[in-house]
Amino acid sequence: METKLVKIGNSFGIRIPKSLIRQYDLSDHIEINPTQNGILINAKKKARAGWKEALISAVAAGHKPDDEMLEGFDDELTKDEWQW
Repeated sequence: METKLVKIGNSFGIRIPKSLIRQYDLSDHIEINPTQNGILINAKKKARAGWKEALISAVAAGHKPDDEMLEGFDDELTKDEWQW
């Protein structure tokens, strides 16, 4: 596929066909990474994307969170014993 650079102020941009935008799930925010072979454009992933599904899957497989992972969550002891 071939396209042209477009002058935008002091910079340049490229036009990405709508079919590629859909195919690679690109939105307003993307990541651009220089590589040895050129420029790699990726969809910007949302923080913690997929975490909920991964947790549900892990619990279903019998895994339990470590105590350190639960640090910061209140339990009955901290509610009754500690004075803030």
